[in-house]
Amino acid sequence: VVLIFTRIERTMGADDIDEPMDDQDDINAFNEGGGSDAAETSTDDKDDGNVDASVTSENNGDGDGDEHSIITCTTSAGPLKMHFHKSWSPNGYERATSLFERGYYDHSHFFRVVPHFLVQFGIGYTQERELKHFADSSIKDDPKRADLMPFREGYVSFAGSGPNSRTSQLFIAYDRAQNLGTSPWETPFGEVVDGTQETVRKLYSGYGDMPPWGKGPEQGPIRNRGANYIVEDFPLLDKFETCIVKRVASLTQMMEGDESTEKKVVEAGREGKSIERHIRVAAANNDKNPAIASAANQREQPFLTLILVLAFLVLVILLLGIRRRKMRKTGKSV
Repeated sequence: VVLIFTRIERTMGADDIDEPMDDQDDINAFNEGGGSDAAETSTDDKDDGNVDASVTSENNGDGDGDEHSIITCTTSAGPLKMHFHKSWSPNGYERATSLFERGYYDHSHFFRVVPHFLVQFGIGYTQERELKHFADSSIKDDPKRADLMPFREGYVSFAGSGPNSRTSQLFIAYDRAQNLGTSPWETPFGEVVDGTQETVRKLYSGYGDMPPWGKGPEQGPIRNRGANYIVEDFPLLDKFETCIVKRVASLTQMMEGDESTEKKVVEAGREGKSIERHIRVAAANNDKNPAIASAANQREQPFLTLILVLAFLVLVILLLGIRRRKMRKTGKSV
């Protein structure tokens, strides 16, 4: 019964759920407590691998020589594919791509899901000390990109708590996050690829926002107790399974490349769900449309009647043949 209700909740659209706060409260909550804990990180812990912000393009980026990354993930809610643009946010791009490449986000949870606002993730469960240190070290902000504003649904950005506070926590914007992006640490560096946005919309949001705005998980216990905290106290939250990263030197190379492994993963997931959906739709159509079922029965009835008549005639002919043979044998014996 629990599984049935869980699937029902996941299939509900975002419009079926009341908003927990108005837009401005969402923004304030995000800036006050929803970002990473990076503000507590000392300046000595800054990442030395920052990219020179001067390489950022002034237009929508994506010059043919700009690097891109395609991140293809499997999640408990379905396939998820993202496209990261280095030209949008060089420092943010390199940090996020590196973390995905090193498996930092694998099996981590989408711990903050606020309908119409955002989905936040990025507290990994790795036990590698070096990777932990890398993920917790902060990077410098990239210049704001007015040309990418307002925020669109599917944008991927860092959750920060102040200037130069970006570490590992990311968020994906929903449809009413247009007011985000005003702070330099929120400069987007990627977007969810069309066709997998439905997965983001299906992420479980029943626990609401984090306290005090909702009853969702808190970041401190996630860091201290790890996955056990989520599994024991918030078992319905969705999570990443594994991700594949492909860097390409240009959009041309990405478009001309052969079908990649990550594309096959996404297509396989879609194909399986499409087949399942067609089966459900066909069954539902038969059950819900009496006219179709009645017409099918009417077409079958004459055929069945004809078969019965033919069978009866064959039986009569056989009986008559048997009777004639007996009569002939009786005449010969007399």
